[in-house]
Amino acid sequence: MAGTEIRTDEGVVIFEGSPHKAKVLYGNLLWTGALALSKFFATSSAAPPVKGRSCLELGAGTGVVGLTLGSMGAEPVFITDNEPELLLLMKKNIEANNLSDRVQTFCLDWADGKSFMQQLPDLVVAADVLYEGDGSMFCHALAKHLRIGAEAYVANHHNPDKCEAICTMVRGAKFHQPDLSPMEHIQIFRLSRPISHNL
Repeated sequence: MAGTEIRTDEGVVIFEGSPHKAKVLYGNLLWTGALALSKFFATSSAAPPVKGRSCLELGAGTGVVGLTLGSMGAEPVFITDNEPELLLLMKKNIEANNLSDRVQTFCLDWADGKSFMQQLPDLVVAADVLYEGDGSMFCHALAKHLRIGAEAYVANHHNPDKCEAICTMVRGAKFHQPDLSPMEHIQIFRLSRPISHNL
């Protein structure tokens, strides 16, 4: 199941998955947007503090962003996907980084509201999640997990225009697009749901 081992600049060990014989699994590889978002949290003065904050990574794939947040003291961190093979890969990556005390996997299907988390996090992150479709399912999942007073960071190197359009559609969220990315050709979008917004 696990293929190449990679150590990120932030010191997180990631095993990529081997190619699947029956279907395309985008999440079994380490993508540039995820590396940029991890680097943003670890190095940017514009990044929010994460220590002691609860975090959710949507469409986590290898789980690198959530694992980076966990290594920085965020807890609990939930790294989520809906592919069984990716959940197994993420568990391997949690173990490789000795983060099982603060990072957990969770099966979350954007098309199934019953799978959504009941306890909403302080911080939602997602990277490289907009490859196919119109993004409406991601938009719905992001909106449902972005509680009042929380914020979300979404990074994308593939279809950045689509990513921006989808992020601006999250009802009740304040959209920011400062120059956040530590890497060229990657856009990082910040969303927050102000305290005054009523769901």
